[in-house]
Amino acid sequence: MKTPMELLKEFAPEFAQNQMDERALLFEHPNYQAIPGKYKLLIGIAAAAIAGSDTCTQMWVTMAKGQGVTNAEIVEAIMVARYMKQATVNDTVAGALAKLSGDAP
Repeated sequence: MKTPMELLKEFAPEFAQNQMDERALLFEHPNYQAIPGKYKLLIGIAAAAIAGSDTCTQMWVTMAKGQGVTNAEIVEAIMVARYMKQATVNDTVAGALAKLSGDAP
C-alpha cells in the first residue's frame, strides 16, 4: 500500500514537492535552527499523535529514531501530547459544565 506522501506525489506532484521543500526549510535552512532538530522531531511526534494520525506518528518516530532520539524521549513526548489533548478536552467542555453548574447564560 502506498504512503500518503507517495499518493500525494502521484496526484499532486507540485504540492508534494512544496511540502518537501517546507520540510527542508524547517530542518536544514540555517535561518530556522533556533529549535534543535531533535526537538522538532519530538514536536512532530506529539502533533501527529494529537491530530490522531497513526501513519504520521509512526513516520515521525522512525525519523526521530534515525536521528538518535531515545525511546524515553519519544515516550515522554507522547505523554506530553496525551496531557495536552486531555487539557483541550477540559477546555472544550468547560462551557457545557458551566451550564450544568448554572454559571453560563
